[in-house]
Amino acid sequence: MAFLNPLFLFGGLAVAVPILLHFIRRQKARRVEFPTLLFLRKIDKKAIRYQKLRHLLLLLLRILAFLFLVFAFMRPYRKEAPVSAAVVGRAVAAHVLALDNSMSMRYQDRWNNAKTAAADIVRRSSDGDRFAVVEFSDTSVIRVSFTSDTSAVLEEIEDIPDPGDRPTGYVQALRAAEEIAREAATAERVIHLISDFQKTGWTDEAREFQLGAGIELRTVDVGSDAFSNLAIQNVRAVEEDRDGNSELRIQASIAGFGIQDRENVRVGLTVDGREMAEKAVNVAGAGSEEIEFRVPELKSGEHSVVLEIDDPYLEPDNRFYMTIDVREKTPVIVVEKPEPRQGRTPSFFLARALNVDRLSPYQVKVVSPQDPDISAGLLIWNDITTTDPRILNRLEDFVRSGGGLILVLGNSTGASEFNRGFGARLPVRMEPAVYGTERSLARPEEDFVLMTDIRTDHPVFQPFGKRYSGTFSGARFYNHARIVAGPGTEILARFDNGDPALVATGMDKGRILIFASSADDTGNDLPLSAVYAPFWQQMLRYLESYENQRYWLEVGDFIVPDTILSGKAFRRGEDLPGPGEAVAVLDPARQRLEIPQDSQSIVAAHAGFYEIRTMGVNAKVAVNTVAAESDLTHHNAGEMAALWVQNGSAMFPGNEDVTAEEKDRSRRIWLFLLLAALLFLISESFLSGRGAKSEREADYERATRNAG
Repeated sequence: MAFLNPLFLFGGLAVAVPILLHFIRRQKARRVEFPTLLFLRKIDKKAIRYQKLRHLLLLLLRILAFLFLVFAFMRPYRKEAPVSAAVVGRAVAAHVLALDNSMSMRYQDRWNNAKTAAADIVRRSSDGDRFAVVEFSDTSVIRVSFTSDTSAVLEEIEDIPDPGDRPTGYVQALRAAEEIAREAATAERVIHLISDFQKTGWTDEAREFQLGAGIELRTVDVGSDAFSNLAIQNVRAVEEDRDGNSELRIQASIAGFGIQDRENVRVGLTVDGREMAEKAVNVAGAGSEEIEFRVPELKSGEHSVVLEIDDPYLEPDNRFYMTIDVREKTPVIVVEKPEPRQGRTPSFFLARALNVDRLSPYQVKVVSPQDPDISAGLLIWNDITTTDPRILNRLEDFVRSGGGLILVLGNSTGASEFNRGFGARLPVRMEPAVYGTERSLARPEEDFVLMTDIRTDHPVFQPFGKRYSGTFSGARFYNHARIVAGPGTEILARFDNGDPALVATGMDKGRILIFASSADDTGNDLPLSAVYAPFWQQMLRYLESYENQRYWLEVGDFIVPDTILSGKAFRRGEDLPGPGEAVAVLDPARQRLEIPQDSQSIVAAHAGFYEIRTMGVNAKVAVNTVAAESDLTHHNAGEMAALWVQNGSAMFPGNEDVTAEEKDRSRRIWLFLLLAALLFLISESFLSGRGAKSEREADYERATRNAG
């Protein structure tokens, strides 16, 4: 046993305090002559012995409390012999073998070389050395904790699974290895980092990381500057109008990495398991080649699309997976007067804005206001008014059940009719006065307002908050309705005179938007700007809570089954899964995955198609490898290791044992001594209080008898 702070032993002199108090306060018997013993009470000798014993016990408790406090401050620790016998003149070493099993290690024979190097380190070790094994990619797994059984370590190294599809991450591996090395009670601690030292893993976080002092880092480089790899990157689905017909095209870049040029590389397209097309491209060693496939017309539903290249060197990134969900078009019912204006119907621009391509989710249908079809889809009430309670009731039922409605207040919308009809049911009213003295089709160039104060944080305008996404500043509004928005509304945009331009409100499950101008060019020139079509599509997406589908995820992303199923069900018009309905998730190898109880998501660990199954809704999720992992560019291992190791000694001296501070920190004996001292003090307080109470009771009893 040794002590970290031995000078605190002088504090043991404080033990003299309770001893002195004990002798000072000890009562001495006085000799008193008394004429008769008639009035004296006989005291039992047992009571006297009990009092003496209690006083001695109190003294002992106080002494022990002081001594344990002193020992706690001295911070004792136990000296230990080496864990196992070492060779003469050499201390036992602890080795942490960190093996990189990221996707890049699947290139040719790198993984076999890494396992061979790890096994050689174990075989070349000295008797008594201890080993731990960690495998890492962007996550770390401890395969073996410290052990001196070399045969078990070699067996575990051989049994480590082959590299998967995950990317490289050095920082997490080094942190895990450092934590393990700190637990080793040995003189020498070494981390062996076995990797291909891929340059893409040399991130800003990796550059700033440093190992703690006292740990040596040795690198084993199985990478090479001579390599060649092809990967499919920059994939995009593009829709284009050709001769009045919309066409879906899959575009991608075939990226080359390394020093070798490739010729006649086969690239194939597969849709729903059927080979649809094939092309051959030439790719330079450090270049890329664009490629494009035209996709035949797809039926409504979910489709699996795979791009594949022939590359024998690194196979995981030879395939690129994506899903395309084609849904039935949502009918957009436009209710308007059929009379044309300036040779065009009021929905002329709307039809062209919403029917842009084959994959557009909307299809415009124009009906008259006498008996509109408002049973399904979305509804645009285009510059007309009604006070018919039968129609208004149908509209209210439509919105309350989850429908979406846009009220367009163009030049033909009268304030009094609007307020008697819609204004009586919505928290929005229309003022008789408008911009200008009268509403007319006349549009003087100097008499206009602009739409400003746009809320880009709202889903309707969110896409327009990005750079180069279009602007509303050039659109002039010559006539607009002056509306007053009441409680329960959101003003999403205003004109530059302060009047609301677009107002949102709700009614039970449904949503309503009120646009204070025309949908054509009779009240403004917005239809002539580039933002007109996306603006109207964003309004419809907001009404139906539509979210753009993600074609694919990357390895390491989270798959949230409930969110994906809800999105799929909504886009297909199907019922959502019940709250207690069982959900099955299958990985690309068709193995069922368990969703953790404390989480609603699963980490995508492999590339391919994941399947999510329920009784009513099924969905596929495409997952691809991380693009950066395909670049096998090699980095200097020595340069990386030099920045990870602190200046100064990277190793414990061979004749130096683990420091006293570390031994004390690992065992914390002082904490138990402190708790024992506290227990003695509590016992002393209880015992002294109980004794004082018994003495007071005895005095009271004697006083009572004397009074009697």
